[in-house]
Amino acid sequence: MWAITPLCLGVTTVWRGGFIMKQGPESSERFDVPHTAFLLQDEAAGRKILVDAGISGDLEWSSRHHNPIKREPDQYLIPALARYHTRPEELEMVILTHLHWDHAKGVLELPAAIPVYVQRSELFYALDPCPPDAKHYETNVKDELPYFLKYYHQLRLLDGEKTITEGIRVIPLPGHSPGSQGIVVETKNGPYVITGDLINCMENWTKRIPAGICHSLNDYYQSFAKLESLEKQGAKILPGHDFAVFDMLPT
Repeated sequence: MWAITPLCLGVTTVWRGGFIMKQGPESSERFDVPHTAFLLQDEAAGRKILVDAGISGDLEWSSRHHNPIKREPDQYLIPALARYHTRPEELEMVILTHLHWDHAKGVLELPAAIPVYVQRSELFYALDPCPPDAKHYETNVKDELPYFLKYYHQLRLLDGEKTITEGIRVIPLPGHSPGSQGIVVETKNGPYVITGDLINCMENWTKRIPAGICHSLNDYYQSFAKLESLEKQGAKILPGHDFAVFDMLPT
């Protein structure tokens, strides 16, 4: 069985309209949310896997081009792992929910030999996204190789649902991005689904409201239906940017 530990890799200030697809004055509200990664550990077998890797690079630059970010010294990826007695070279693999900068750029801080699993459709879209999405992959940065191509040799491309290893499988959850995927993890407390940004915060899920960054509404609601089916089977839903995960998965 696997244990899931959420890692807070910084805090960013977002517009409510970017998290909850709504109109009206409340969409201009601002609030703080965590950048979150998840350390999966099978202590009996001595195995460790990372889901998402958070942000990387200059905070001032990222705050200017994305959203304002604050980061304490222990919220950088390597110190965050060390808090749970994990060295980067102990990671067996990284599984990315999607390739947006705030989930995937942190791979650059890890050893270059670690395999990184992502959906093929996500990579293909990231290479040539529609203009409003380019900033999420930073493909709009001139004269700079996109961060995800800097670890291209590490990528292991997936086509749809796949069991990665015993107790861990990935399922397509498109909507937020074309190749978003969820990670279903079997634990002693039952299965959990790490949803990435399909479920930014619990309100997306409890009210079935897509996030403001939405590639396809049709895909979004089909992914909601897939999560509903898993929830009926006992799975617990983990959002990608909600402090609630630290209560759901106490460390």
